[in-house]
Amino acid sequence: MTTGMEWTGGCLCGAIQYRASEAPQWASYCHCGMCRKISGAPFTGFVEFPEMALHWVQGQLSEFHSSNGVIRRFCGNCGSALTFEAEGVLFITQGSLDFPEQVVFDCHTYTRFRLKG
Repeated sequence: MTTGMEWTGGCLCGAIQYRASEAPQWASYCHCGMCRKISGAPFTGFVEFPEMALHWVQGQLSEFHSSNGVIRRFCGNCGSALTFEAEGVLFITQGSLDFPEQVVFDCHTYTRFRLKG
């Protein structure tokens, strides 16, 4: 991961914004069906920042409990998917980052559900 920089992001309409003062600890592309549905894409990139480094600086998140113990947060105005939370861990969607190309991914998860083609 790139270090020594501030990471910023938010939703499509700009109502919700966040920043992280440290680099992501971990990043993965998820191929499960729920992540496809929430993103409208064949897979979704998620990044985990250190808990104390992530700060919501603007807006109010809406939430959806997609399955037992899983909360997905999004912008109630434009619908942008922003988080996946499970087992006390918060992941930010890669696409919501201002510079998503700076993330170095560690792995792919739920590849048995990967779309073929």
